[in-house]
Amino acid sequence: LRMEYEFEKEEFKRQTETMGIARKVKRGLCWYPATPGRSYYNSLNQLVIEITHTEDTDIEHNFEFGRPVCFFRKGYDGKITYFNSIGTISYANETRMVVAMPGAGAILEVQSAENLGVQLYFDETSYRTMFEALSDVIRAKGNRLAELRDIMLGTLKPGFRELYPVRFPWLNSTQENAVNKVLYSRDVSIVHGPPGTGKTTTLVEAIYETLHREPQVLVCAQSNTAVDWISEKLVDRGVNVLRIGNPTRVNDKMLSFTYERRFEGHPAYSELWSIRKAIREMGGKHRGSYEERESARNRMSRLRDRATQLEIQINADLFDNAHVIASTLVSSNHRILNGHRFGTLFIDEAAQALEAACWIAIRKADRVVLAGDHCQLPPTIKCYEAARGGLESTLMERVVANKPSTVSLLKVQYRMHEEIMKF
Repeated sequence: LRMEYEFEKEEFKRQTETMGIARKVKRGLCWYPATPGRSYYNSLNQLVIEITHTEDTDIEHNFEFGRPVCFFRKGYDGKITYFNSIGTISYANETRMVVAMPGAGAILEVQSAENLGVQLYFDETSYRTMFEALSDVIRAKGNRLAELRDIMLGTLKPGFRELYPVRFPWLNSTQENAVNKVLYSRDVSIVHGPPGTGKTTTLVEAIYETLHREPQVLVCAQSNTAVDWISEKLVDRGVNVLRIGNPTRVNDKMLSFTYERRFEGHPAYSELWSIRKAIREMGGKHRGSYEERESARNRMSRLRDRATQLEIQINADLFDNAHVIASTLVSSNHRILNGHRFGTLFIDEAAQALEAACWIAIRKADRVVLAGDHCQLPPTIKCYEAARGGLESTLMERVVANKPSTVSLLKVQYRMHEEIMKF
């Protein structure tokens, strides 16, 4: 992981210094020219700025929730000057993105720039989170994380409950067995779904059944697209999903179950909004006599306490009402999930996720279900030595090899032409 990190960092630096703007735009790494729009505080009290672009909008870009970006301006002599501040994307579609910025100064700099451009920045946070998770797993002793580690990768045997099998007449027998195996397993279960065997259908059923036994589960995947896909299927089944992070396919159905939208829609939000506004307006206005300053300070601290109280209340309501918390593996480290534990974690497309990323979410769970197909594409790794050194072997692959008793294979194929199947 360290090798991949250094390689990607170097690669990013090289690209930034040598690759022309036009090539970056073509590769979907950059918008130029970009137009700064209004700035405001969003529902999560982050200072954000809107950025739009009207040229090359048919190019598929790589800007999505949670990714860091940096801004630059192009001088009349063609010289590129990068600004110091780094922003984080909180929303992006084809022509517009909303970027959370570190402060008002950074926003002014962007708003006053001519010939502005925005490009993806090296994603330090994801790596930092993976390194943290790995050291937690390595150090774990005498807790559930240590047990899960030793069951998946060590010599501990996985446990199974004795349960009466549940019948699902609308599934085929291998899908039915897979759902039951998920319900029986105490520690880890794997749903191996080759193309066209209905892996998502099976997984949605397994999540739905698990929710009869547990109040809430965590559902993750490596990419935002995969999280959207499974979330949408769950919503169609009538499951209350709370999506951490913004979906890649931005339509109203998908947006309606994001954390940010739900937060804004909460009955207590309007009071919180007006308190935050009052706090911002009072900031720095401590003039007048000692008594006036003191009373302003007291009022400010009362407002702050009330704002915190409301935030905690809204978050608690949103979490208590959700059956499924859905996020990417890296976003499962989001501050709003701090201190939350889940009976079961489901990782979809687990064969395309780096092992280190899987451990980020596993730290929050008592039991893990991995779904995917390790005979298809491995994770995307840029450094050849890192891949050869073992980074491309995934957690799912290792568990399949180590603990075959945990695996259910889906064997009925619905989608493929016979000639392709023979091949």
